[in-house]
Amino acid sequence: MSEKVRDILLNLVTGAVIAGAVFALNLNRGYLVLRCLCDGLFVAAVFLLGIGFIKLARNKGTFDTAGYGLRYVFDMAIPALRREEKEDIHQYRERKARERSSSAGLLLAGAVYLALSLAALALYELAGH
Repeated sequence: MSEKVRDILLNLVTGAVIAGAVFALNLNRGYLVLRCLCDGLFVAAVFLLGIGFIKLARNKGTFDTAGYGLRYVFDMAIPALRREEKEDIHQYRERKARERSSSAGLLLAGAVYLALSLAALALYELAGH
């Protein structure tokens, strides 16, 4: 199994756990099963898509300047934690870019849960709640 497929499956399982927890919580409140299912799937979609878009922004370097600045402050405040080699902002950004992983698995899994939640919402509305 490739790394991409494993990442997508892991995110789908994570979404299923979230959806199951929300489903169980709503079921205990006495809501209809279709509403509980729709809510659980939607919460999983929002969670996965939210984290996926934050990771996508991080991969584009959105938070690099803040991270570099924070590291610089810690280096000045606590010299014992300072790295031996000094790197400027450009070297820091290049190093971070090499370490980053794709957000595609999160976004794809979130899109699957969003589509499933829309289908559950359509069934809920057709049933006349």
